[in-house]
Amino acid sequence: PIYTVGFEMYMKLLDEAVDELKTDEFKDVFKDLPAQLDRSASTIDAYFKIGIPESYMPEQADRLGFYTALFSMIKIEEVDEIKEEMEDRFGKIPKLVEQLIDVAVLRFYASFALFERIVIQTEKISFVLPKEEKEDYYKTKFIKLMQFVVDNYPKTIEFKQGREAMKFEMKNNFKSIDETLTFLTKFCKEVIEIISS
Repeated sequence: PIYTVGFEMYMKLLDEAVDELKTDEFKDVFKDLPAQLDRSASTIDAYFKIGIPESYMPEQADRLGFYTALFSMIKIEEVDEIKEEMEDRFGKIPKLVEQLIDVAVLRFYASFALFERIVIQTEKISFVLPKEEKEDYYKTKFIKLMQFVVDNYPKTIEFKQGREAMKFEMKNNFKSIDETLTFLTKFCKEVIEIISS
């Protein structure tokens, strides 16, 4: 199915299916769990290649299983279990897969930071904010986020209001993909702390 609908669409459909099960068929199973933090179905658009090559993991079913596990994590600790299983079954994780894992971790934190999308281009990076109809977000969280950016990143991150969406933008001056992903993950963690306080 992943090849017919595309990776991002597949992940979106997966998120929706899980949400539907939680509110419908399995609501009794989930009712005793602690209330979930607010979370968006973030997407990460990157200019660089990520994925699991056939040369590392020949079976399509295995690759699909790992994509699903990585992009539907409930707790961040799951990433270590996923990496351990990969190494046990397929050997040392190649660079391309390491970057995929880093992007999955970034997506995990971006979803709790409530970014709709993070677009990583060679020249710039954009953080797309929730749709304007999310009133509760703009009443409190957005104000805290704006203040945080003004106080901590006044020269690097700027607010842009377009026709389609509101977003923050910054130049991509990082020397490597690893450096970019490390900063973005750190920034998302800071945003989570600010908007949940």
